[in-house]
Amino acid sequence: MSIPIRLLTVLLCVLTWVGTAQAQREHRVRPGQSLARIARRYDVSVANLAAANDLRRNAQLRPGQTLRVPEQGVHYVARGETLATIARRHECSVAELRRSNRLRSDALRVGQRLQLPGHDTVETQQTAQRRWGRPRSPGVAQLYRRSLDRRLRVRLVDRRGRTRRVARRRVREMMRASARSRRRMGPLPPNRLVEMLSRISDHFGGRLITIVSGYRGAGGRTRASSRHTNGHALDIRIQGVPNTALRDYIRTTFNHVGVGFYPRSHFVHIDVRERDAYWVDWSGPGEAAQYQRRGEAPPSDASPEETAASAMPGPAAAPESEDGDSD
Repeated sequence: MSIPIRLLTVLLCVLTWVGTAQAQREHRVRPGQSLARIARRYDVSVANLAAANDLRRNAQLRPGQTLRVPEQGVHYVARGETLATIARRHECSVAELRRSNRLRSDALRVGQRLQLPGHDTVETQQTAQRRWGRPRSPGVAQLYRRSLDRRLRVRLVDRRGRTRRVARRRVREMMRASARSRRRMGPLPPNRLVEMLSRISDHFGGRLITIVSGYRGAGGRTRASSRHTNGHALDIRIQGVPNTALRDYIRTTFNHVGVGFYPRSHFVHIDVRERDAYWVDWSGPGEAAQYQRRGEAPPSDASPEETAASAMPGPAAAPESEDGDSD
């Protein structure tokens, strides 16, 4: 029995080392290598690689030198950069950068590590991997569309986390209402929605994501103002993941999103928008919307489990809204 135990111990140590190595990558310089060549290898920018190591972009490297490789979702401050220039480069606001990094002023130092808004920290990634498992292929999602009875495995983003063009087309196919609605496919989903879907998949270990509803035309219980009508919204659930966990992750991780929680249904609504919004809808499948207004108690017939699930202490900056989408 001692041999298997030793083998198990070694395996656990190796897995722990691999997880740490992926979170904190280092590169040992070989003869003839330059910053540009190393940046291409790891699919990072030369500027960020140089800033992470307090080097100039044209710096000469010496064999054996150890470089820190920036992880995804992190920006290292280079000479002359400000919060405003960094925010413009990464398409976020200065306020979001301050909030993500708990900055009290705009003062920056060269080489300072900044967490970009909408990206998980290393600690968050490690916690999620312990609970939900490590994704087999980061950036690759497994999708299932109930009305199409179709399963799709697709790489949504490249190594830098940017949406792949072909992925938008593949996701649009999965968002259509039925197999007979190919001519009414709907518009391409925005990059932000696809990137968010990729991040959700990675966070929950690459588990199967069921698309309950995607693109819908206006009519019936779908209002013309619904983000489903322009392909900016999805109703999803994840195999083996409580909807409360999915809801809480989205609300506390992403900015400029709408999140709808349905205690009596089987999905979470997500969409991309200019201002954050959150709502609770007590309607069941096929019923008219029953929004719970801010400060109101749950319905009198709500079970203790439903009441507990609907009580989510979200961030104060995320206002509630009745801009829901009833299925």
